Amino acid sequence: MLLPASIEFTNLCRTQVILLMQSFQASMGAVYLSKDLPAQQQGELIPIIIYPEDLAQNLQPATLQLPASGADPTFVSPSSVTLEQTNELPECENDDFWPDKVLPTTTLALSQAQQVVIPLIHEEMVLGLLVVVREHQSWNKVEQSQLQQIADTLAIACILDQRSQWLANAQYQQRALQSEQHQTLSNLLHQFRNPLTALKTLGKLLQKRFGEDENNRKIAASIVEQSDRLEEMLRQFDGAIDLGEAAIELDVDPWVSEAQPVPPALPPSLPLGEDELHLQPCKLSDILQPLIQSAAGRVDQKHLQLTVQIPDNLPPIMADVTALREVCSNLLDNALKYTPAGGEVLVEACRQWPDGGRPGQLVLVSDSGPGIPQTDLTRIFERHYRGVQAQTEIPGTGLGLAIAKTLVEQMQGDIQAFSPRIDQPDRLPITAPGSTFMVKLPESDVKIPA
Repeated sequence: MLLPASIEFTNLCRTQVILLMQSFQASMGAVYLSKDLPAQQQGELIPIIIYPEDLAQNLQPATLQLPASGADPTFVSPSSVTLEQTNELPECENDDFWPDKVLPTTTLALSQAQQVVIPLIHEEMVLGLLVVVREHQSWNKVEQSQLQQIADTLAIACILDQRSQWLANAQYQQRALQSEQHQTLSNLLHQFRNPLTALKTLGKLLQKRFGEDENNRKIAASIVEQSDRLEEMLRQFDGAIDLGEAAIELDVDPWVSEAQPVPPALPPSLPLGEDELHLQPCKLSDILQPLIQSAAGRVDQKHLQLTVQIPDNLPPIMADVTALREVCSNLLDNALKYTPAGGEVLVEACRQWPDGGRPGQLVLVSDSGPGIPQTDLTRIFERHYRGVQAQTEIPGTGLGLAIAKTLVEQMQGDIQAFSPRIDQPDRLPITAPGSTFMVKLPESDVKIPA
């Protein structure tokens, strides 16, 4: 539950009451707030500030029928004022006027006093009251207008104060939820390590049992390689969780008057959890061949025809090995996933000779799947966008291509999608529209020692 008022709002009310008392020679001033901001014009009023403060001793909250939001403030004549401590006030018989009883306070002789009670109203909601008492002098029209302006200002300040408290409470709840989510994720990742370690160990044991020439040895090697990849991703997960927990712990108080050092912004990270990629000379065959070997089981399971065309004499390219492996893995995974049983998948690498400038190389991954509608091609690299595939039973998050695009651009390359797939005479015959994803990367000026 929100507090009736913050310390900052209370200090503002005290300052305003003291100023108006000095300006208008008033003998008493007070600000009351409705505890629950009632919608039915009925609620408990809480004294926020009463000045002089000795009048507020032993003061108790009261229940009062608030006036209609459009009611005019009442300037009570001396003969009708009785200021005696009480906890119950009579309700208005007419919403157009205030009751002829004032708010509860200690007994005060006001035989020659004039009291004004002005509702604090914001957007037809009565938030509380401003009460001012002055002796021996009535309130003229100019003074009444000035008091109304003060009441309007306090009403706006009250709304801002309530919103500030609400936002602070919402932020606290969000931080608590994020903290709980981070703890849950940390627990799950910790539990994930045990079966991963067991899987990697089994892969190494299988490698030892199979001979050098057995095809199953390659599958076992792929199990170990993918386990290493998962371990690296777990390490990056841990780093991301640490960054998230550090962000949750940052707590900058907007009300602190003294200048506080601003915490440094968290550096933007790439999809792999790194701050930047490390480009180095590498060969496409060294990256693509292990991925193709790892896909052997899925190819056999779906009875796919997988064709690989990677020339042995391709010069090295400039790329981040981990990032390029992630890009090619995403493209190959999509091709295998969206190609129906008995279909065709082609993985090709070749050189590109642009008109002038530095030569580059292409990686093309084509499939014979249902293809990509033209309306989806323009958005296919957006995060979480799956287009028509979202209506199918094929699982996906819409993140793989977005991650691939980010990584390729960080390696000074380019990625494009084509549907129907690119057709050339030396490629597989088209049995379905299919699609082709093409990655362009620059070649390296540095030769890799043989």
